[in-house]
Order: sequence, then C-alpha cells, then structure tokens
Amino acid sequence: DMAIKAMVGSADYADASIHGQVNGTLAKRSPGSTLKPFIYALGFDQGVLHPQTVLRDVPTSFGPYTPENFDGHFLGPVTATEALVRSRNIPAVWVASQLREPTFYQFLRDAGIGRLASERHYGLALVLGGGEVTMQELAGLYAMLANRGELKPLRLAAADPLPKQGTRLLSEEASFMVMDMLRQNPRPDETTGAQPYHLPVYWKTGTSWGFRDAWTAGVFGPYVLVVWVGNFDGSSNPSFIGVQAAAPLFFRLFDALISREPHLSELHYRIPARLQQVEVCTASGDL
Repeated sequence: DMAIKAMVGSADYADASIHGQVNGTLAKRSPGSTLKPFIYALGFDQGVLHPQTVLRDVPTSFGPYTPENFDGHFLGPVTATEALVRSRNIPAVWVASQLREPTFYQFLRDAGIGRLASERHYGLALVLGGGEVTMQELAGLYAMLANRGELKPLRLAAADPLPKQGTRLLSEEASFMVMDMLRQNPRPDETTGAQPYHLPVYWKTGTSWGFRDAWTAGVFGPYVLVVWVGNFDGSSNPSFIGVQAAAPLFFRLFDALISREPHLSELHYRIPARLQQVEVCTASGDL
C-alpha cells in the first residue's frame, strides 16, 4: 500500500563527523546494477527478448562505449535470466541498446526520477548506474514491480490517502517475468541452493563505480526493502560491494522480520492470463 514502515536516514543523527543529519534516503547516489531489472522488463514489453533468450556475454563495443563486467571476465552465451541474476553488464547494455519507445532514459523520466541530465549526457552508461537515484525513488521502482507495473507515490504519513490508480509503466506480464527472474537469485549465505524459508525473496544488488555505493533492493511478502551502504561525502571504500556489504544486512533485516512475523504470507503473484509457459531450445533460446 506504499506506506513507509521504517526509514533510517543515517547511522547516527548526532554524529557530525559522518554528516549524520543528512537524510540518506533523499541523497542522489549512483544505483550501480539495481536498475537492471527494469531494462529487462522494458525489453520484454518491446519484444526484444524473453527470460530464456540466449545473450552474448563477450567483449562488445557499442560505438565508442566498451563496457566491462564487474569481475573483468566474460561468460560467453548466457540466458537473460542468468545475465540478470549474475549481474552481467554486457548483456544488459545490449538490451538497453535495443530499446526504442520508451528508451531506458525515457522510462526513468516517466517514473519521476528527478534531476537527470540529458539523455546524450549518459548514453548507455545509464544502464550501469551512470545516473543517480535516491533510496526513496528506488523503493518506489521496486514497489512498482511488486504492484504489477503500476507506479504509485510513497506514503510518508499514516494520514496520507491510499493510492488509487497508479501510473502504468510496465505490463503485468513483464513485471511478473522479471520478479520470477529475481526470485532465482540465491542468498549470499546460501550454499545448498535451497530457499531457507517458505517466503521467496525477489532481490538485486548494486555497486557503483569507484566503490562509493553498495546497494541491495528487494521485495518479500508485502514489503519492499532497500539497503544502501556508503559515505555521505562520497568517499570510496573497496569494501562497498553490494553483495558483500549491503546484502548481508538486507537478509539480517529479512530474517528479523520473518522471526517477528512467522506467518508472513507471499503476495499472490498469479501468472497473468496472457502469459504462457512454453518449451524452448536450451542452446538457442528459440521455440
């Protein structure tokens, strides 16, 4: 229902040495890879690909732009689902390069992301965190996925009216498929591949250029949770890696909520009527 249940703006409001009176949830920061799910969702809506499309994770130039993967390696052919779960940069940039109406930039503008420079300023680097968002904006985007592609305003006060009709930015089908992909992302502390709880978590990490921001954003039950780790003065730290710094805190919060609300139930994500499961070729991703 878009109500903010908890919001921690800094580690310590009274600590001037860390700029504690900054409300970090309103600070513009590079989102790293946390926006990648929306690139794939737009690609689904525009017929560019589906979750099992085979993409090329190989050295690729997009005009003068030659993106690298975070680990410096290339995996070769990967499905779109693998590319998102393993956060490969080259496939995500390729998908973004195929988008037309709207482009990824236009989508962010439509989603109300404020203070963006021109589309030419970012180019395809926007896909990998070249622009900046706030924690509140990112929470709204992930809530939009959970709300089947409808963007609704956050509610800061209990007296704020419940949002009625939202603004549709993605189809129900694309939102469902992206959520299903994010569900397959294993917990960083999980080695068996099993989900330790009955409740699936739809989540994604992000690390900004220069190790200035570590993120984890996700959805479980009726909640959206966004965690950011960084310094308000923008200084970097090689430990600021999403999966290492932000994800463990994200799952500690998740575990604490589950222990307090053991009967927390999954939102009912029924497969949309116009979506079908079909067999595809493993090698090509085609029918």
